[in-house]
Parts: sequence; structure tokens; C-alpha cells
Amino acid sequence: MTAAGGRTYFITGTDTDVGKTVATAWLASALAPGRRVALVKPVQTGARDPAVDGDEGFFRRALGVLAAGVTFATLESLPEPLAPSIAAARAGRRVDLDSLAARCREIAAAHDLTLVEGAGGLLVTLDETPGAGADMADLAAALDAPLVVVIRPLLGTLNHTMLTVEAAERRGLSVELLICSGYPDVPSVVERENLRFLRRRYPQLPLLVLRRAALDGDEGLEALRPWLLGEPPALLRGLSLPDAPPGIAAG
Repeated sequence: MTAAGGRTYFITGTDTDVGKTVATAWLASALAPGRRVALVKPVQTGARDPAVDGDEGFFRRALGVLAAGVTFATLESLPEPLAPSIAAARAGRRVDLDSLAARCREIAAAHDLTLVEGAGGLLVTLDETPGAGADMADLAAALDAPLVVVIRPLLGTLNHTMLTVEAAERRGLSVELLICSGYPDVPSVVERENLRFLRRRYPQLPLLVLRRAALDGDEGLEALRPWLLGEPPALLRGLSLPDAPPGIAAG
């Protein structure tokens, strides 16, 4: 939590392309009404103009009319689609943890809720300078921000999720919410059992499930049709979310 302003959450994932940006956009759309919300991308890689071809551009399009009341900020942008430390080195630049954290805190001080979306997974590197290296976990720690961990529903997600949660705990970071992004309308036994396993393994962690959707139709983010397993975390308190559909274990 920031000293001034409202709460800051750090959105990370178990890997790249797990649906972090979709999950972050949904959180913003659900929580923006009646709040001053900021969406911050500390480091964007693989984009020439983040407001057009980066995550910020997706946020603006996905939020539609709500975007007018949301603050968007991309703090560093690097053209090659690589880990931030590598993309920065190849561009002759250096990503500075302290600078990123200070700018995030400045934005958070003027908002009720700030969602900071990392790049890739929790241990993706920002800087590899000997003796001064930093990664996404260090940025979350510098912001004193609880984690929202976005996961896949598919085979392999159990190992990736457990590794991420364990790494967070070892670094003293609080995981507040798991979000399973891209859950199919007709799940296979793998996808159903993955949810059951995670609820048994982490009964204290709420699990929000977002449906698989192209997000290019008229429904927009409403097509994600979320539902929640477990008690709502502070971040989602006050929202009306349906329980799991029949056939999905709640714990």
C-alpha cells in the first residue's frame, strides 16, 4: 500500500502470454466505476508506440468508454520483444529499479487504485548489472504491493503456479489472488482437475476464472464472464461475482 493515495497491486504471471494484460484490463473495468484508477506498465518491450501497439493500447481499446476516466502510463518502452534487461542492453540503455518504483509511487499517490502490470513472470529481469541487478519481484517489493498471479488453465500450469507462489513467499511477497485466464466454455478433464488441485493446494487463495474470448466482438470484456472460487479478496470486495458453474469443485 502506498503512503498516500490508495492501494497498489502488482499483476504478474507464471510465464509470458498467460493473459496478464487481459486480466489487468478486466480488473480495471470492474473496479474503475467510482474510483480513480491508474494502469501502469513499468516496462513495455516489443512495441514502437505503447499507446498503439503495446499493452497500453490494448487497455485503451478494451476499456472503451471507461478509458476516459482511467490514467494510463508506460514508463519505459523498448522495441525488441525480449526480457527487459536484454532488450535494454541491446538498445544501449539500462532499466533502473529505483526510478521505476518512484514513478509508480508518484502515480499511485494520486489514485485510489493502481494496477502495475509486470512483463513476463515474477523473476523476469529488469537489470543485470553485477551487484545491482533487479527483477519484477524486486519492483513489487519496492512498491510494497500484493501480487495478483495470472495462470493458464492448461497442462503444465500446476508446476508453473507452484513455482511462482513459492518464489513470492521466499521473497516475502503477499499473493492476494490467482486469476486463471482463458478457461474454455467446455473444459477438458485437465482444465477441470487443475482448478480442483489449486483450490486444494491453496485454499487460502481466491481463484478468479476468466473465460476464453477473442475480445474482438461487441461484448468486449463482458465476454470473459468471470466467476470466483473462494472468498473475495480485498481487491474484489463489493463486486458481484457468480460462484463456479456446476461440476467445478469449490475447494
